[in-house]
Amino acid sequence: MKRIRIMILLIPVLCLATVIERDTLRNGLVALTVEARRIPVIEMRAYVRAGSVYDPAGREGLANIVAEMLLRGTQNRSAQEVVESIESVGGMLSAFCDEDYIGLSGKVLNKDLALLVDLLAECLRRPSFETAEFERLKSEVVSGIRAKADDPVAISTREFRRLVFQDHRLAHLPEGHDTTVAMLTASDVREFYSRKILPDNTFLVFIGDFTRDSLLKLLGGRFGDWERKEVLAIEPERPQPVSQAVGRIVPMKISQAYITLGHVGPGYGAPDWFAARLMNYMLGSRSRSYIWDRVREEKGLAYDAYSYFKRFHWGGYFAAEVQTKKEMATEAVVTVLGAIRQVQDSLRAADVARARNFYTGYFPLTIDSYSKMADLVSQVEIEGLGLNYIDRFEDYVGQVSLEQAAAAAREYLCPDRYCLLIVGDLQPEDIAIDSIEWLE
Repeated sequence: MKRIRIMILLIPVLCLATVIERDTLRNGLVALTVEARRIPVIEMRAYVRAGSVYDPAGREGLANIVAEMLLRGTQNRSAQEVVESIESVGGMLSAFCDEDYIGLSGKVLNKDLALLVDLLAECLRRPSFETAEFERLKSEVVSGIRAKADDPVAISTREFRRLVFQDHRLAHLPEGHDTTVAMLTASDVREFYSRKILPDNTFLVFIGDFTRDSLLKLLGGRFGDWERKEVLAIEPERPQPVSQAVGRIVPMKISQAYITLGHVGPGYGAPDWFAARLMNYMLGSRSRSYIWDRVREEKGLAYDAYSYFKRFHWGGYFAAEVQTKKEMATEAVVTVLGAIRQVQDSLRAADVARARNFYTGYFPLTIDSYSKMADLVSQVEIEGLGLNYIDRFEDYVGQVSLEQAAAAAREYLCPDRYCLLIVGDLQPEDIAIDSIEWLE
């Protein structure tokens, strides 16, 4: 077993010096642990690199179904028994699926750690995939997707992804489409599971009141004989940006216009991510940012206006969002584009200092509970940030210069080559911007 240890200083919720340890079982299963004694609780995360980017074409939504089926019964317990087992001790166990990973999230009192590990091992290693549960789940997911058919926010999110990523694997949301989910079979689920749910494609995170040695003994007993197999790797190409401004309007009889403007952006591993992160705070945070000040405060075009980056292993995107009256849609788009250009051309040292101060003060609040710490440690592993990331965060932020932030704005913002998605009662001729190529 390979072991890595690093000590970091955290805020009081995790008590003084905290040790993050990274252990690897012989079959390749990775366990990251943080012992903390403030409260008798344990948080768990299990991540398998088998997210929706690995959905086969025409089977969008498969990874999400597989994730949910992990909790719908094992070879030892029915779906109801899995629920009753964790609820009998007041614990929680849920499934998740994002673009890169599927997995399980759990929480118990320290006295119930063995039960949590037992359930985790059963769900990951011995799911039953019963046909009745599969059909029931599939129906629930399809109904959930269709229930959003009249939700302009959900429509905007879905259609913007399609516009930005086109035929790339990132073009669909993890839940998939109602039509593709309806076509899935139990054989699809079993095949995906057999190819992807493997020990050397999985890592675990445990935070809380336990001893590392006892936990590793439990993990060795439940997972040590899980057979390592070759993971069939799929290496998606990076998504390609558009060559000019393109737009699409989704007609909807509403008084508001739901506007999303953006384009392909950086994925995990971008060397200048800290500069881009601070730059986006200056551009589109929900207070005293370039977009906020111009769209909301100066022109009163919208109650809310902001921007963000969404990143994955195989790419990402940048988006700015505004909700405004449909009559103001053109002015809102022009104002957002102007704010983007201003960030590229006119960033000030005071802006960078303000962003640094925000992140320096805000970061400790992202690790002020076991749950938040589990999520952050998971992200450290996902992005390969290094086990000293938490300790060095303030240094990383403090090292971002005005020149680096401005360079990130020029690198990752494209005010002349963007995708514009509008949901509302509008036509292309209502948007008085000549440079946009409108798509059906």
